[in-house]
Amino acid sequence: MDYRAVCPAVLVGLAANLNTGYAILFLPPYRAEVSFNLLIVGVVLLIVLAYAVLRLIALAANLPEEVRRFQRQKRAKAAVTALREAGIAFFEGRYQKAEREALKALESDDLPESRALALLMAARAAGSVNALEKRDHYLAQLDGLPDRLQLARHMLDAELKLDAKDALGALAAIERARALSPNLTSALKLELKVRLLQKQPETVLALTERLLKAEALEPEQARRYRLAAYSQQLASFINGKEVRDWLRRIPETERINPKLVNETVARLIALEDYDFAASLLAGALADDEQATPELARDLGQLAEHLSAEKRPELLKTAENWLKTRPRDHMLLLALGRLAMSQQLWGKAQSYLEASASIEPTLCAHAELARLFEATDKEDKAAEHYQRSLQLALERGC
Repeated sequence: MDYRAVCPAVLVGLAANLNTGYAILFLPPYRAEVSFNLLIVGVVLLIVLAYAVLRLIALAANLPEEVRRFQRQKRAKAAVTALREAGIAFFEGRYQKAEREALKALESDDLPESRALALLMAARAAGSVNALEKRDHYLAQLDGLPDRLQLARHMLDAELKLDAKDALGALAAIERARALSPNLTSALKLELKVRLLQKQPETVLALTERLLKAEALEPEQARRYRLAAYSQQLASFINGKEVRDWLRRIPETERINPKLVNETVARLIALEDYDFAASLLAGALADDEQATPELARDLGQLAEHLSAEKRPELLKTAENWLKTRPRDHMLLLALGRLAMSQQLWGKAQSYLEASASIEPTLCAHAELARLFEATDKEDKAAEHYQRSLQLALERGC
């Protein structure tokens, strides 16, 4: 038996038996005598009843607010669901569904943050399908939201304008974003892409170094941006002297990049500065790690355009490379072409035949055919023309 539950009941019973008093209730012209114990019970019941009535009145008075709160919670839940569906649809590539779900969220929630997120999602989805008017309409609605949400609006505006190749519009949006957050590296990275699109290589190089110091770019990314900027600078030069001066300003690690060397050589050839182009190729080919078959091929193609002083110098230099790369068929082809340009027929034949024996190519057999024509050996020339044709047919099929 639980004595803790019995004790209060016993005490109440004893108190009721010991308390034999009564109370007189007087309300003219009425008078009533009531047991004191009954009066106590009545007062307690009256208090409970009064509390219940007052509670019901309070609930009834607060009912409209409760209904509104319930409706807000329901709309907020619907908005969260719609935003979730919009995000999933966007990353699935279903941009029209993403836009519809974002608009549902916009209609369901009045919170500024939720409206901003829905409008940003709708604008991004519309921009992905080139619905530019709808995109701009959604972005314009963001102007009425609090200032703390405008940074996201300007950043998205910049990205969308950049995707649409609207460099000026993207740059204007980036400036607005930087006015709100001057040190935002994401804005600097967007500006870097815009400046590259605008072909402003000097600004691209400055931004690349700034982002690299801020550790916002990986070294490999920075290298690609530098090379792109150097390529744009290179395209603007109108003579070999400008190219020479420009190369002296570039860090050596960038200057020896094979891709940049190829582009520089191509530009020098377009400017008809063949000797300097050959010197650049020779410098690259002298390094075993930097040398590539493409560089050797380009060197061979320059042979006929070189000055009489440059050809023997280059041939002697290139022959030294064979000591470390004796089976480089493109290098052998280049040596054969250099020897042919000086009418060193025997040396040219040995180099070209060695190249063809290691790797039969159209160029090697075509050059041998030209060599035998020049030395009045028509039968051998015809034989190599036939081999060239055969290789062309095999590779064409």
